[in-house]
Amino acid sequence: MNGKLQGIIICGVTAACLVGVMAFLNSTSGKSDADSSSSSTAAVSSQDESVVILTKSSDDITSVKVSNEHGEYSVNKSESGKSTWSIPELGTLNANATAEASMISNLDGFKAKKLVEENVEDMSKYGLDKPTADLTVEYSDGTATTLHVGSVSPSNERYRYVSLDDEKTVYMVMGTKLSYYTDPVTAYANLTLLTKPSDDDWPDYGKETVTRKDLDYEMAFENNPNEIEGLSGQVMTEPIFSYLNITNSSATTHGMWGLTAQSCEVIAPDETAMKEHGLSDPFATVRLSGDGYDYTLKIGDPVYATAGDSSETTDTVSAYYCYFEGVKGVDAIYLVSADNLPWATIKAEDVITSLMTSNYLVDLKNVEVVYNGKKTVYEVESSGSSTDTDSDGKTTAQVTKVTTDGKELDVDNFKTFYQYLMGCPTNEIYFTDPEGESYLTITFDRKDGKKDVMEIYKDSSRRSVVKLNGETSFRIQSTWVDTFDANMDRLLKGEAVDDNY
Repeated sequence: MNGKLQGIIICGVTAACLVGVMAFLNSTSGKSDADSSSSSTAAVSSQDESVVILTKSSDDITSVKVSNEHGEYSVNKSESGKSTWSIPELGTLNANATAEASMISNLDGFKAKKLVEENVEDMSKYGLDKPTADLTVEYSDGTATTLHVGSVSPSNERYRYVSLDDEKTVYMVMGTKLSYYTDPVTAYANLTLLTKPSDDDWPDYGKETVTRKDLDYEMAFENNPNEIEGLSGQVMTEPIFSYLNITNSSATTHGMWGLTAQSCEVIAPDETAMKEHGLSDPFATVRLSGDGYDYTLKIGDPVYATAGDSSETTDTVSAYYCYFEGVKGVDAIYLVSADNLPWATIKAEDVITSLMTSNYLVDLKNVEVVYNGKKTVYEVESSGSSTDTDSDGKTTAQVTKVTTDGKELDVDNFKTFYQYLMGCPTNEIYFTDPEGESYLTITFDRKDGKKDVMEIYKDSSRRSVVKLNGETSFRIQSTWVDTFDANMDRLLKGEAVDDNY
């Protein structure tokens, strides 16, 4: 539909010019004055070869009936007489009001590039014996004109041949002006599946779940229980608990709002249509529900990009067939660009942050480490907590002292050590429960009485499995643990901590 808008040409014709034009037509066609008053009578411009073939104002149009290879439909003016339009064949679908209005205004002073031939004996040479499309324009005075659309001009593929009513005169018209009448009724559907709220009107976030046939787990996203600067307002709660990278995750957590399609394919689909498009058993299902709303997006069969020879490829998906539930006016199968569907390809590792936990150092009472049976406790003292902020929202609290077994440690070196600890890699999520006992357990005790616990188990000579708060969540390189152990020794000796592993 966007391409059509560029093809709209609205030509105003003055009354004086119209009278002169009509006189010219009467002298060439031999029609009476009464006949020439019909909107099907052509008016020839004296400045070029262009011809106005519908002379009445679009304000006088009451309906346009279209018949083409896709079917039949009509665009009707509202009974109130106001310039609002409806298309009964869209059923309950939301219509694109701009497209409806543009289709009508396109007929105001409808102009052909030129008159091609009069008194044509064989209309088939212009494809007008069996037109591609017919549109009948009805006016408030009870008159009507039918425009027939024929074949594409062989001399210029941007133009098509047309004729009026039963006349044997053929004109040439820009193809973009005719696309309104050669397209299916689905071209007039509104392609916004869910309107994006204004900045002040976003609903409270509820819960989003993503299930996909190529994944052996479900992803779930909910509100972040702790507001943490630099992290998303949501967290992943399935298949593991993890904080989200705000840049990488926003399209996944909030992309449902404002979701648009590139085309409408099937109105009010039945079971057969849903099956044919892969939607009776969808490849992916996304559900977003909260207070006052419950949306479900079904993602079906893919549509692949075309190669240079217009053949379909099998390696690049350009779009998917989709069906959206939970909103009125979208009961149809839509084709949605793959770029608008992150849920079709996203994996948990793509959206989570590198932080396993989010404990601010100033909020900790101590960090307890048990490595191969040996316990080490780092006692932390601070001037306040992370909730103490200045006018810019920055934390004003500072770590003032860190001790272990009565020995005071260098605070800055400990911060580097803690930074290494918080950077425990999260690039591989893992769900298979490990066997045996953990060989490294790290407990973060907070001043508010809450805690986080990381338990690390041997998986292989090179890999270790991490349980976070009792849930198997990640698999990491064992070299990270080796460097962590060495850093504990460096910290105790006052040596610089190594951040490589």
